[in-house]
Amino acid sequence: MFKKSTLLFLLALLSGPVLWAQIENPLAAAKEHLQKNLKELDLTEADLTDFVVSNQYVTKHNKVTHVYLKQRHQGIEVHNAIFNINFLKNGEVLNYGNRWLRNLASRVNTTTPQISKQQAVVSLMQQFNIPFAVAPAMVKEISANEAVFDHNGIALEPIEVKLVYQEAKDRTVRLTWNVSFYETNAQHWWNARIDAETGQVIDYFDQVLHCDFGTPEALCDHDHAHTSAHFELPEIDAEETFEVTTSGDEPVYRVFPLFVESPNHGERTLEVNPADPVASPFGWHDTDGEEGAEFTITRGNNVHAYHDIFNQNQSNGDEPDGGDTLCFDFPLDLSTNRPYTQLDPVVTNLFYWNNVMHDLWYGYGFDEASGNFQVTNYTGEGAGGDAVQAEALDGSGTNNANMSTPPEGGRARMQMFLWGGQLPNSNIFRVESPEEVAGDYPFIRAAFGASFPEEPLTSEVVIVDDAVGTTTDACQSIVNGADIDGKIAMIDRGGCEFGFKVLAAEQEGAIAVIICNNQANAPGALAPGDVGDQVTIPSLMISQGLCAQLRLVENLTVSLSF
Repeated sequence: MFKKSTLLFLLALLSGPVLWAQIENPLAAAKEHLQKNLKELDLTEADLTDFVVSNQYVTKHNKVTHVYLKQRHQGIEVHNAIFNINFLKNGEVLNYGNRWLRNLASRVNTTTPQISKQQAVVSLMQQFNIPFAVAPAMVKEISANEAVFDHNGIALEPIEVKLVYQEAKDRTVRLTWNVSFYETNAQHWWNARIDAETGQVIDYFDQVLHCDFGTPEALCDHDHAHTSAHFELPEIDAEETFEVTTSGDEPVYRVFPLFVESPNHGERTLEVNPADPVASPFGWHDTDGEEGAEFTITRGNNVHAYHDIFNQNQSNGDEPDGGDTLCFDFPLDLSTNRPYTQLDPVVTNLFYWNNVMHDLWYGYGFDEASGNFQVTNYTGEGAGGDAVQAEALDGSGTNNANMSTPPEGGRARMQMFLWGGQLPNSNIFRVESPEEVAGDYPFIRAAFGASFPEEPLTSEVVIVDDAVGTTTDACQSIVNGADIDGKIAMIDRGGCEFGFKVLAAEQEGAIAVIICNNQANAPGALAPGDVGDQVTIPSLMISQGLCAQLRLVENLTVSLSF
């Protein structure tokens, strides 16, 4: 479950002995170690009465057994209170770590929450200044102590709430609601403890790790030496391999390969079938564990790589396509000042590197059982459904990168920003006239239809009329088709799918569509729905407040462009 800590521990084992068996009852051995070492561990007999096994697995290449025990009180887990122990083949303890709390039962403040799960979610949103019109609604109650809340329009993933204990600064142990909240801008994934009595945020952690290296000029004052080395995975038992037959066509990727640090350190090469047969036994484009690729684009079991120049935190459906032969050989022009014209080679390179890192660390123990990133776990160990979402040329910044790493089973997100230069302006569109509202405004571009043109697309805006009540949502037949022909149509959100609305306007001659949000929160992603793949014009969403302002203006003219 704990991907980061597991990986760090595995790195420490690389120089250790190679062992070829495992202890028969690791849980019993872990309990025995706890019992015999209470004083050294600063625990009491009472502290051993309630705990749960959160993870247990064996590292395949050296047969070290790992056991993780989570401390509880009356069935409620203590946040981050983990005892982990690692055994050699003969039951000898290799090492251990202890974060259990001493005298837990005497330190807890209560077992009954005074605020609701929903109030805890609202407290988090207020703490981190996350805008919302109404409190999120519960969509699934797992138990009295755990639930999932609706995230549409306010978060990127479902909002998870669970009752846990948290040690406070005064050493008391407070009953809290743990709230997991992934902001729509993908810059923060809060894991926060909300006091179940007071509603105060008493502890939090951001699951998005940022790497900011400043400006290119500030860090390029020295030369870098470059060396190459031969890369080999450690040997893995034969029984862990898979028998896979292929058609003879081998996938190829033109990329900056392993050990080429950057374009300043080497050239691209054509890498032929680089997938490791143990870590990725069915290749990099498989997800079902059967012969044949499920995808011909930069998507597979370990990673889904795509560009996000418009900062939508999702694919636009235009990933590089290698065709039936999986040939990802695209030209690259590093001299251009328009990096968004180089999407295919850039995304291919990101896909390659994510898969290489997956395969490399698999050989050193960061495999399915230990919580790696995969859609399908071919061994049946661990939880699947958590391939990396790798976003190239992310439009939310430059000279930076970040990665969110939720617990096992949650999808990680990698955002890779452009180093120097500029991407197309993805965060504003321009109102040309009338003068009193002229300016650049924020918006969210749809994940379907045409891209914005390089030359400005300038036109008058016309509100659609479907002759149904006061809502002009284009979910019924549009009656003012002649008015929107050749114009940019403005349509209300709600009532039907985004793709249906935009396609209806396009069929009446609209050259672009502006969707007006019907909620006070920030505009969210525009999914294509059932017919969005037929749309060939650009579309976007603006906020409810901005739309209300613009609808009152006569002769409104806007421009859309890169």
